[in-house]
Amino acid sequence: MKLEHIAITVSKPADIKDFYLDILGMKEVKNFVLNKVLANKIFSINKETSVCLLQKDDISLEMFILPGQSKRSFEHICLTVKDREKLVENSLKQNYECIRIERDLFDLVFIKDKSGNVFEIKESQVSR
Repeated sequence: MKLEHIAITVSKPADIKDFYLDILGMKEVKNFVLNKVLANKIFSINKETSVCLLQKDDISLEMFILPGQSKRSFEHICLTVKDREKLVENSLKQNYECIRIERDLFDLVFIKDKSGNVFEIKESQVSR
C-alpha cells in the first residue's frame, strides 16, 4: 500500500506560497478546479473549488482553497525533517504559530499554517 496524497483546506491562496512553498519547500505540481457538482456529491460543499497539488520528496498535498473555512479538530500531519530547529526558526520569522512542549525524552513541536492546519515536526534520526 502507498499513500497517494493528503488533502487539506486552506482559506487563502497566499497561504500556499507563504507556508507550503516558502517554509516547507514544497513545489507546485498542478492546479485544477473541482466543479461544484462533484464537490457537492463528494464533500457536500456546493461550490466550485480551486485545488493545488504540491509535492516534496514522497509527500503530496492536495490543497483545497475554501475562503473562510475554520475548524477545530485533532487532525494534523506529521513531518520528519533534517533540521527541525531551522524550520521552527523560519516559521517564527514569518509569524507562524509554533508550539513546543518540553518533555524528558524529546520535545514535541507543532506549527500551524494561517488556515489552522497543524503540522507535527520531528527531527530525522541519523543512521550510524
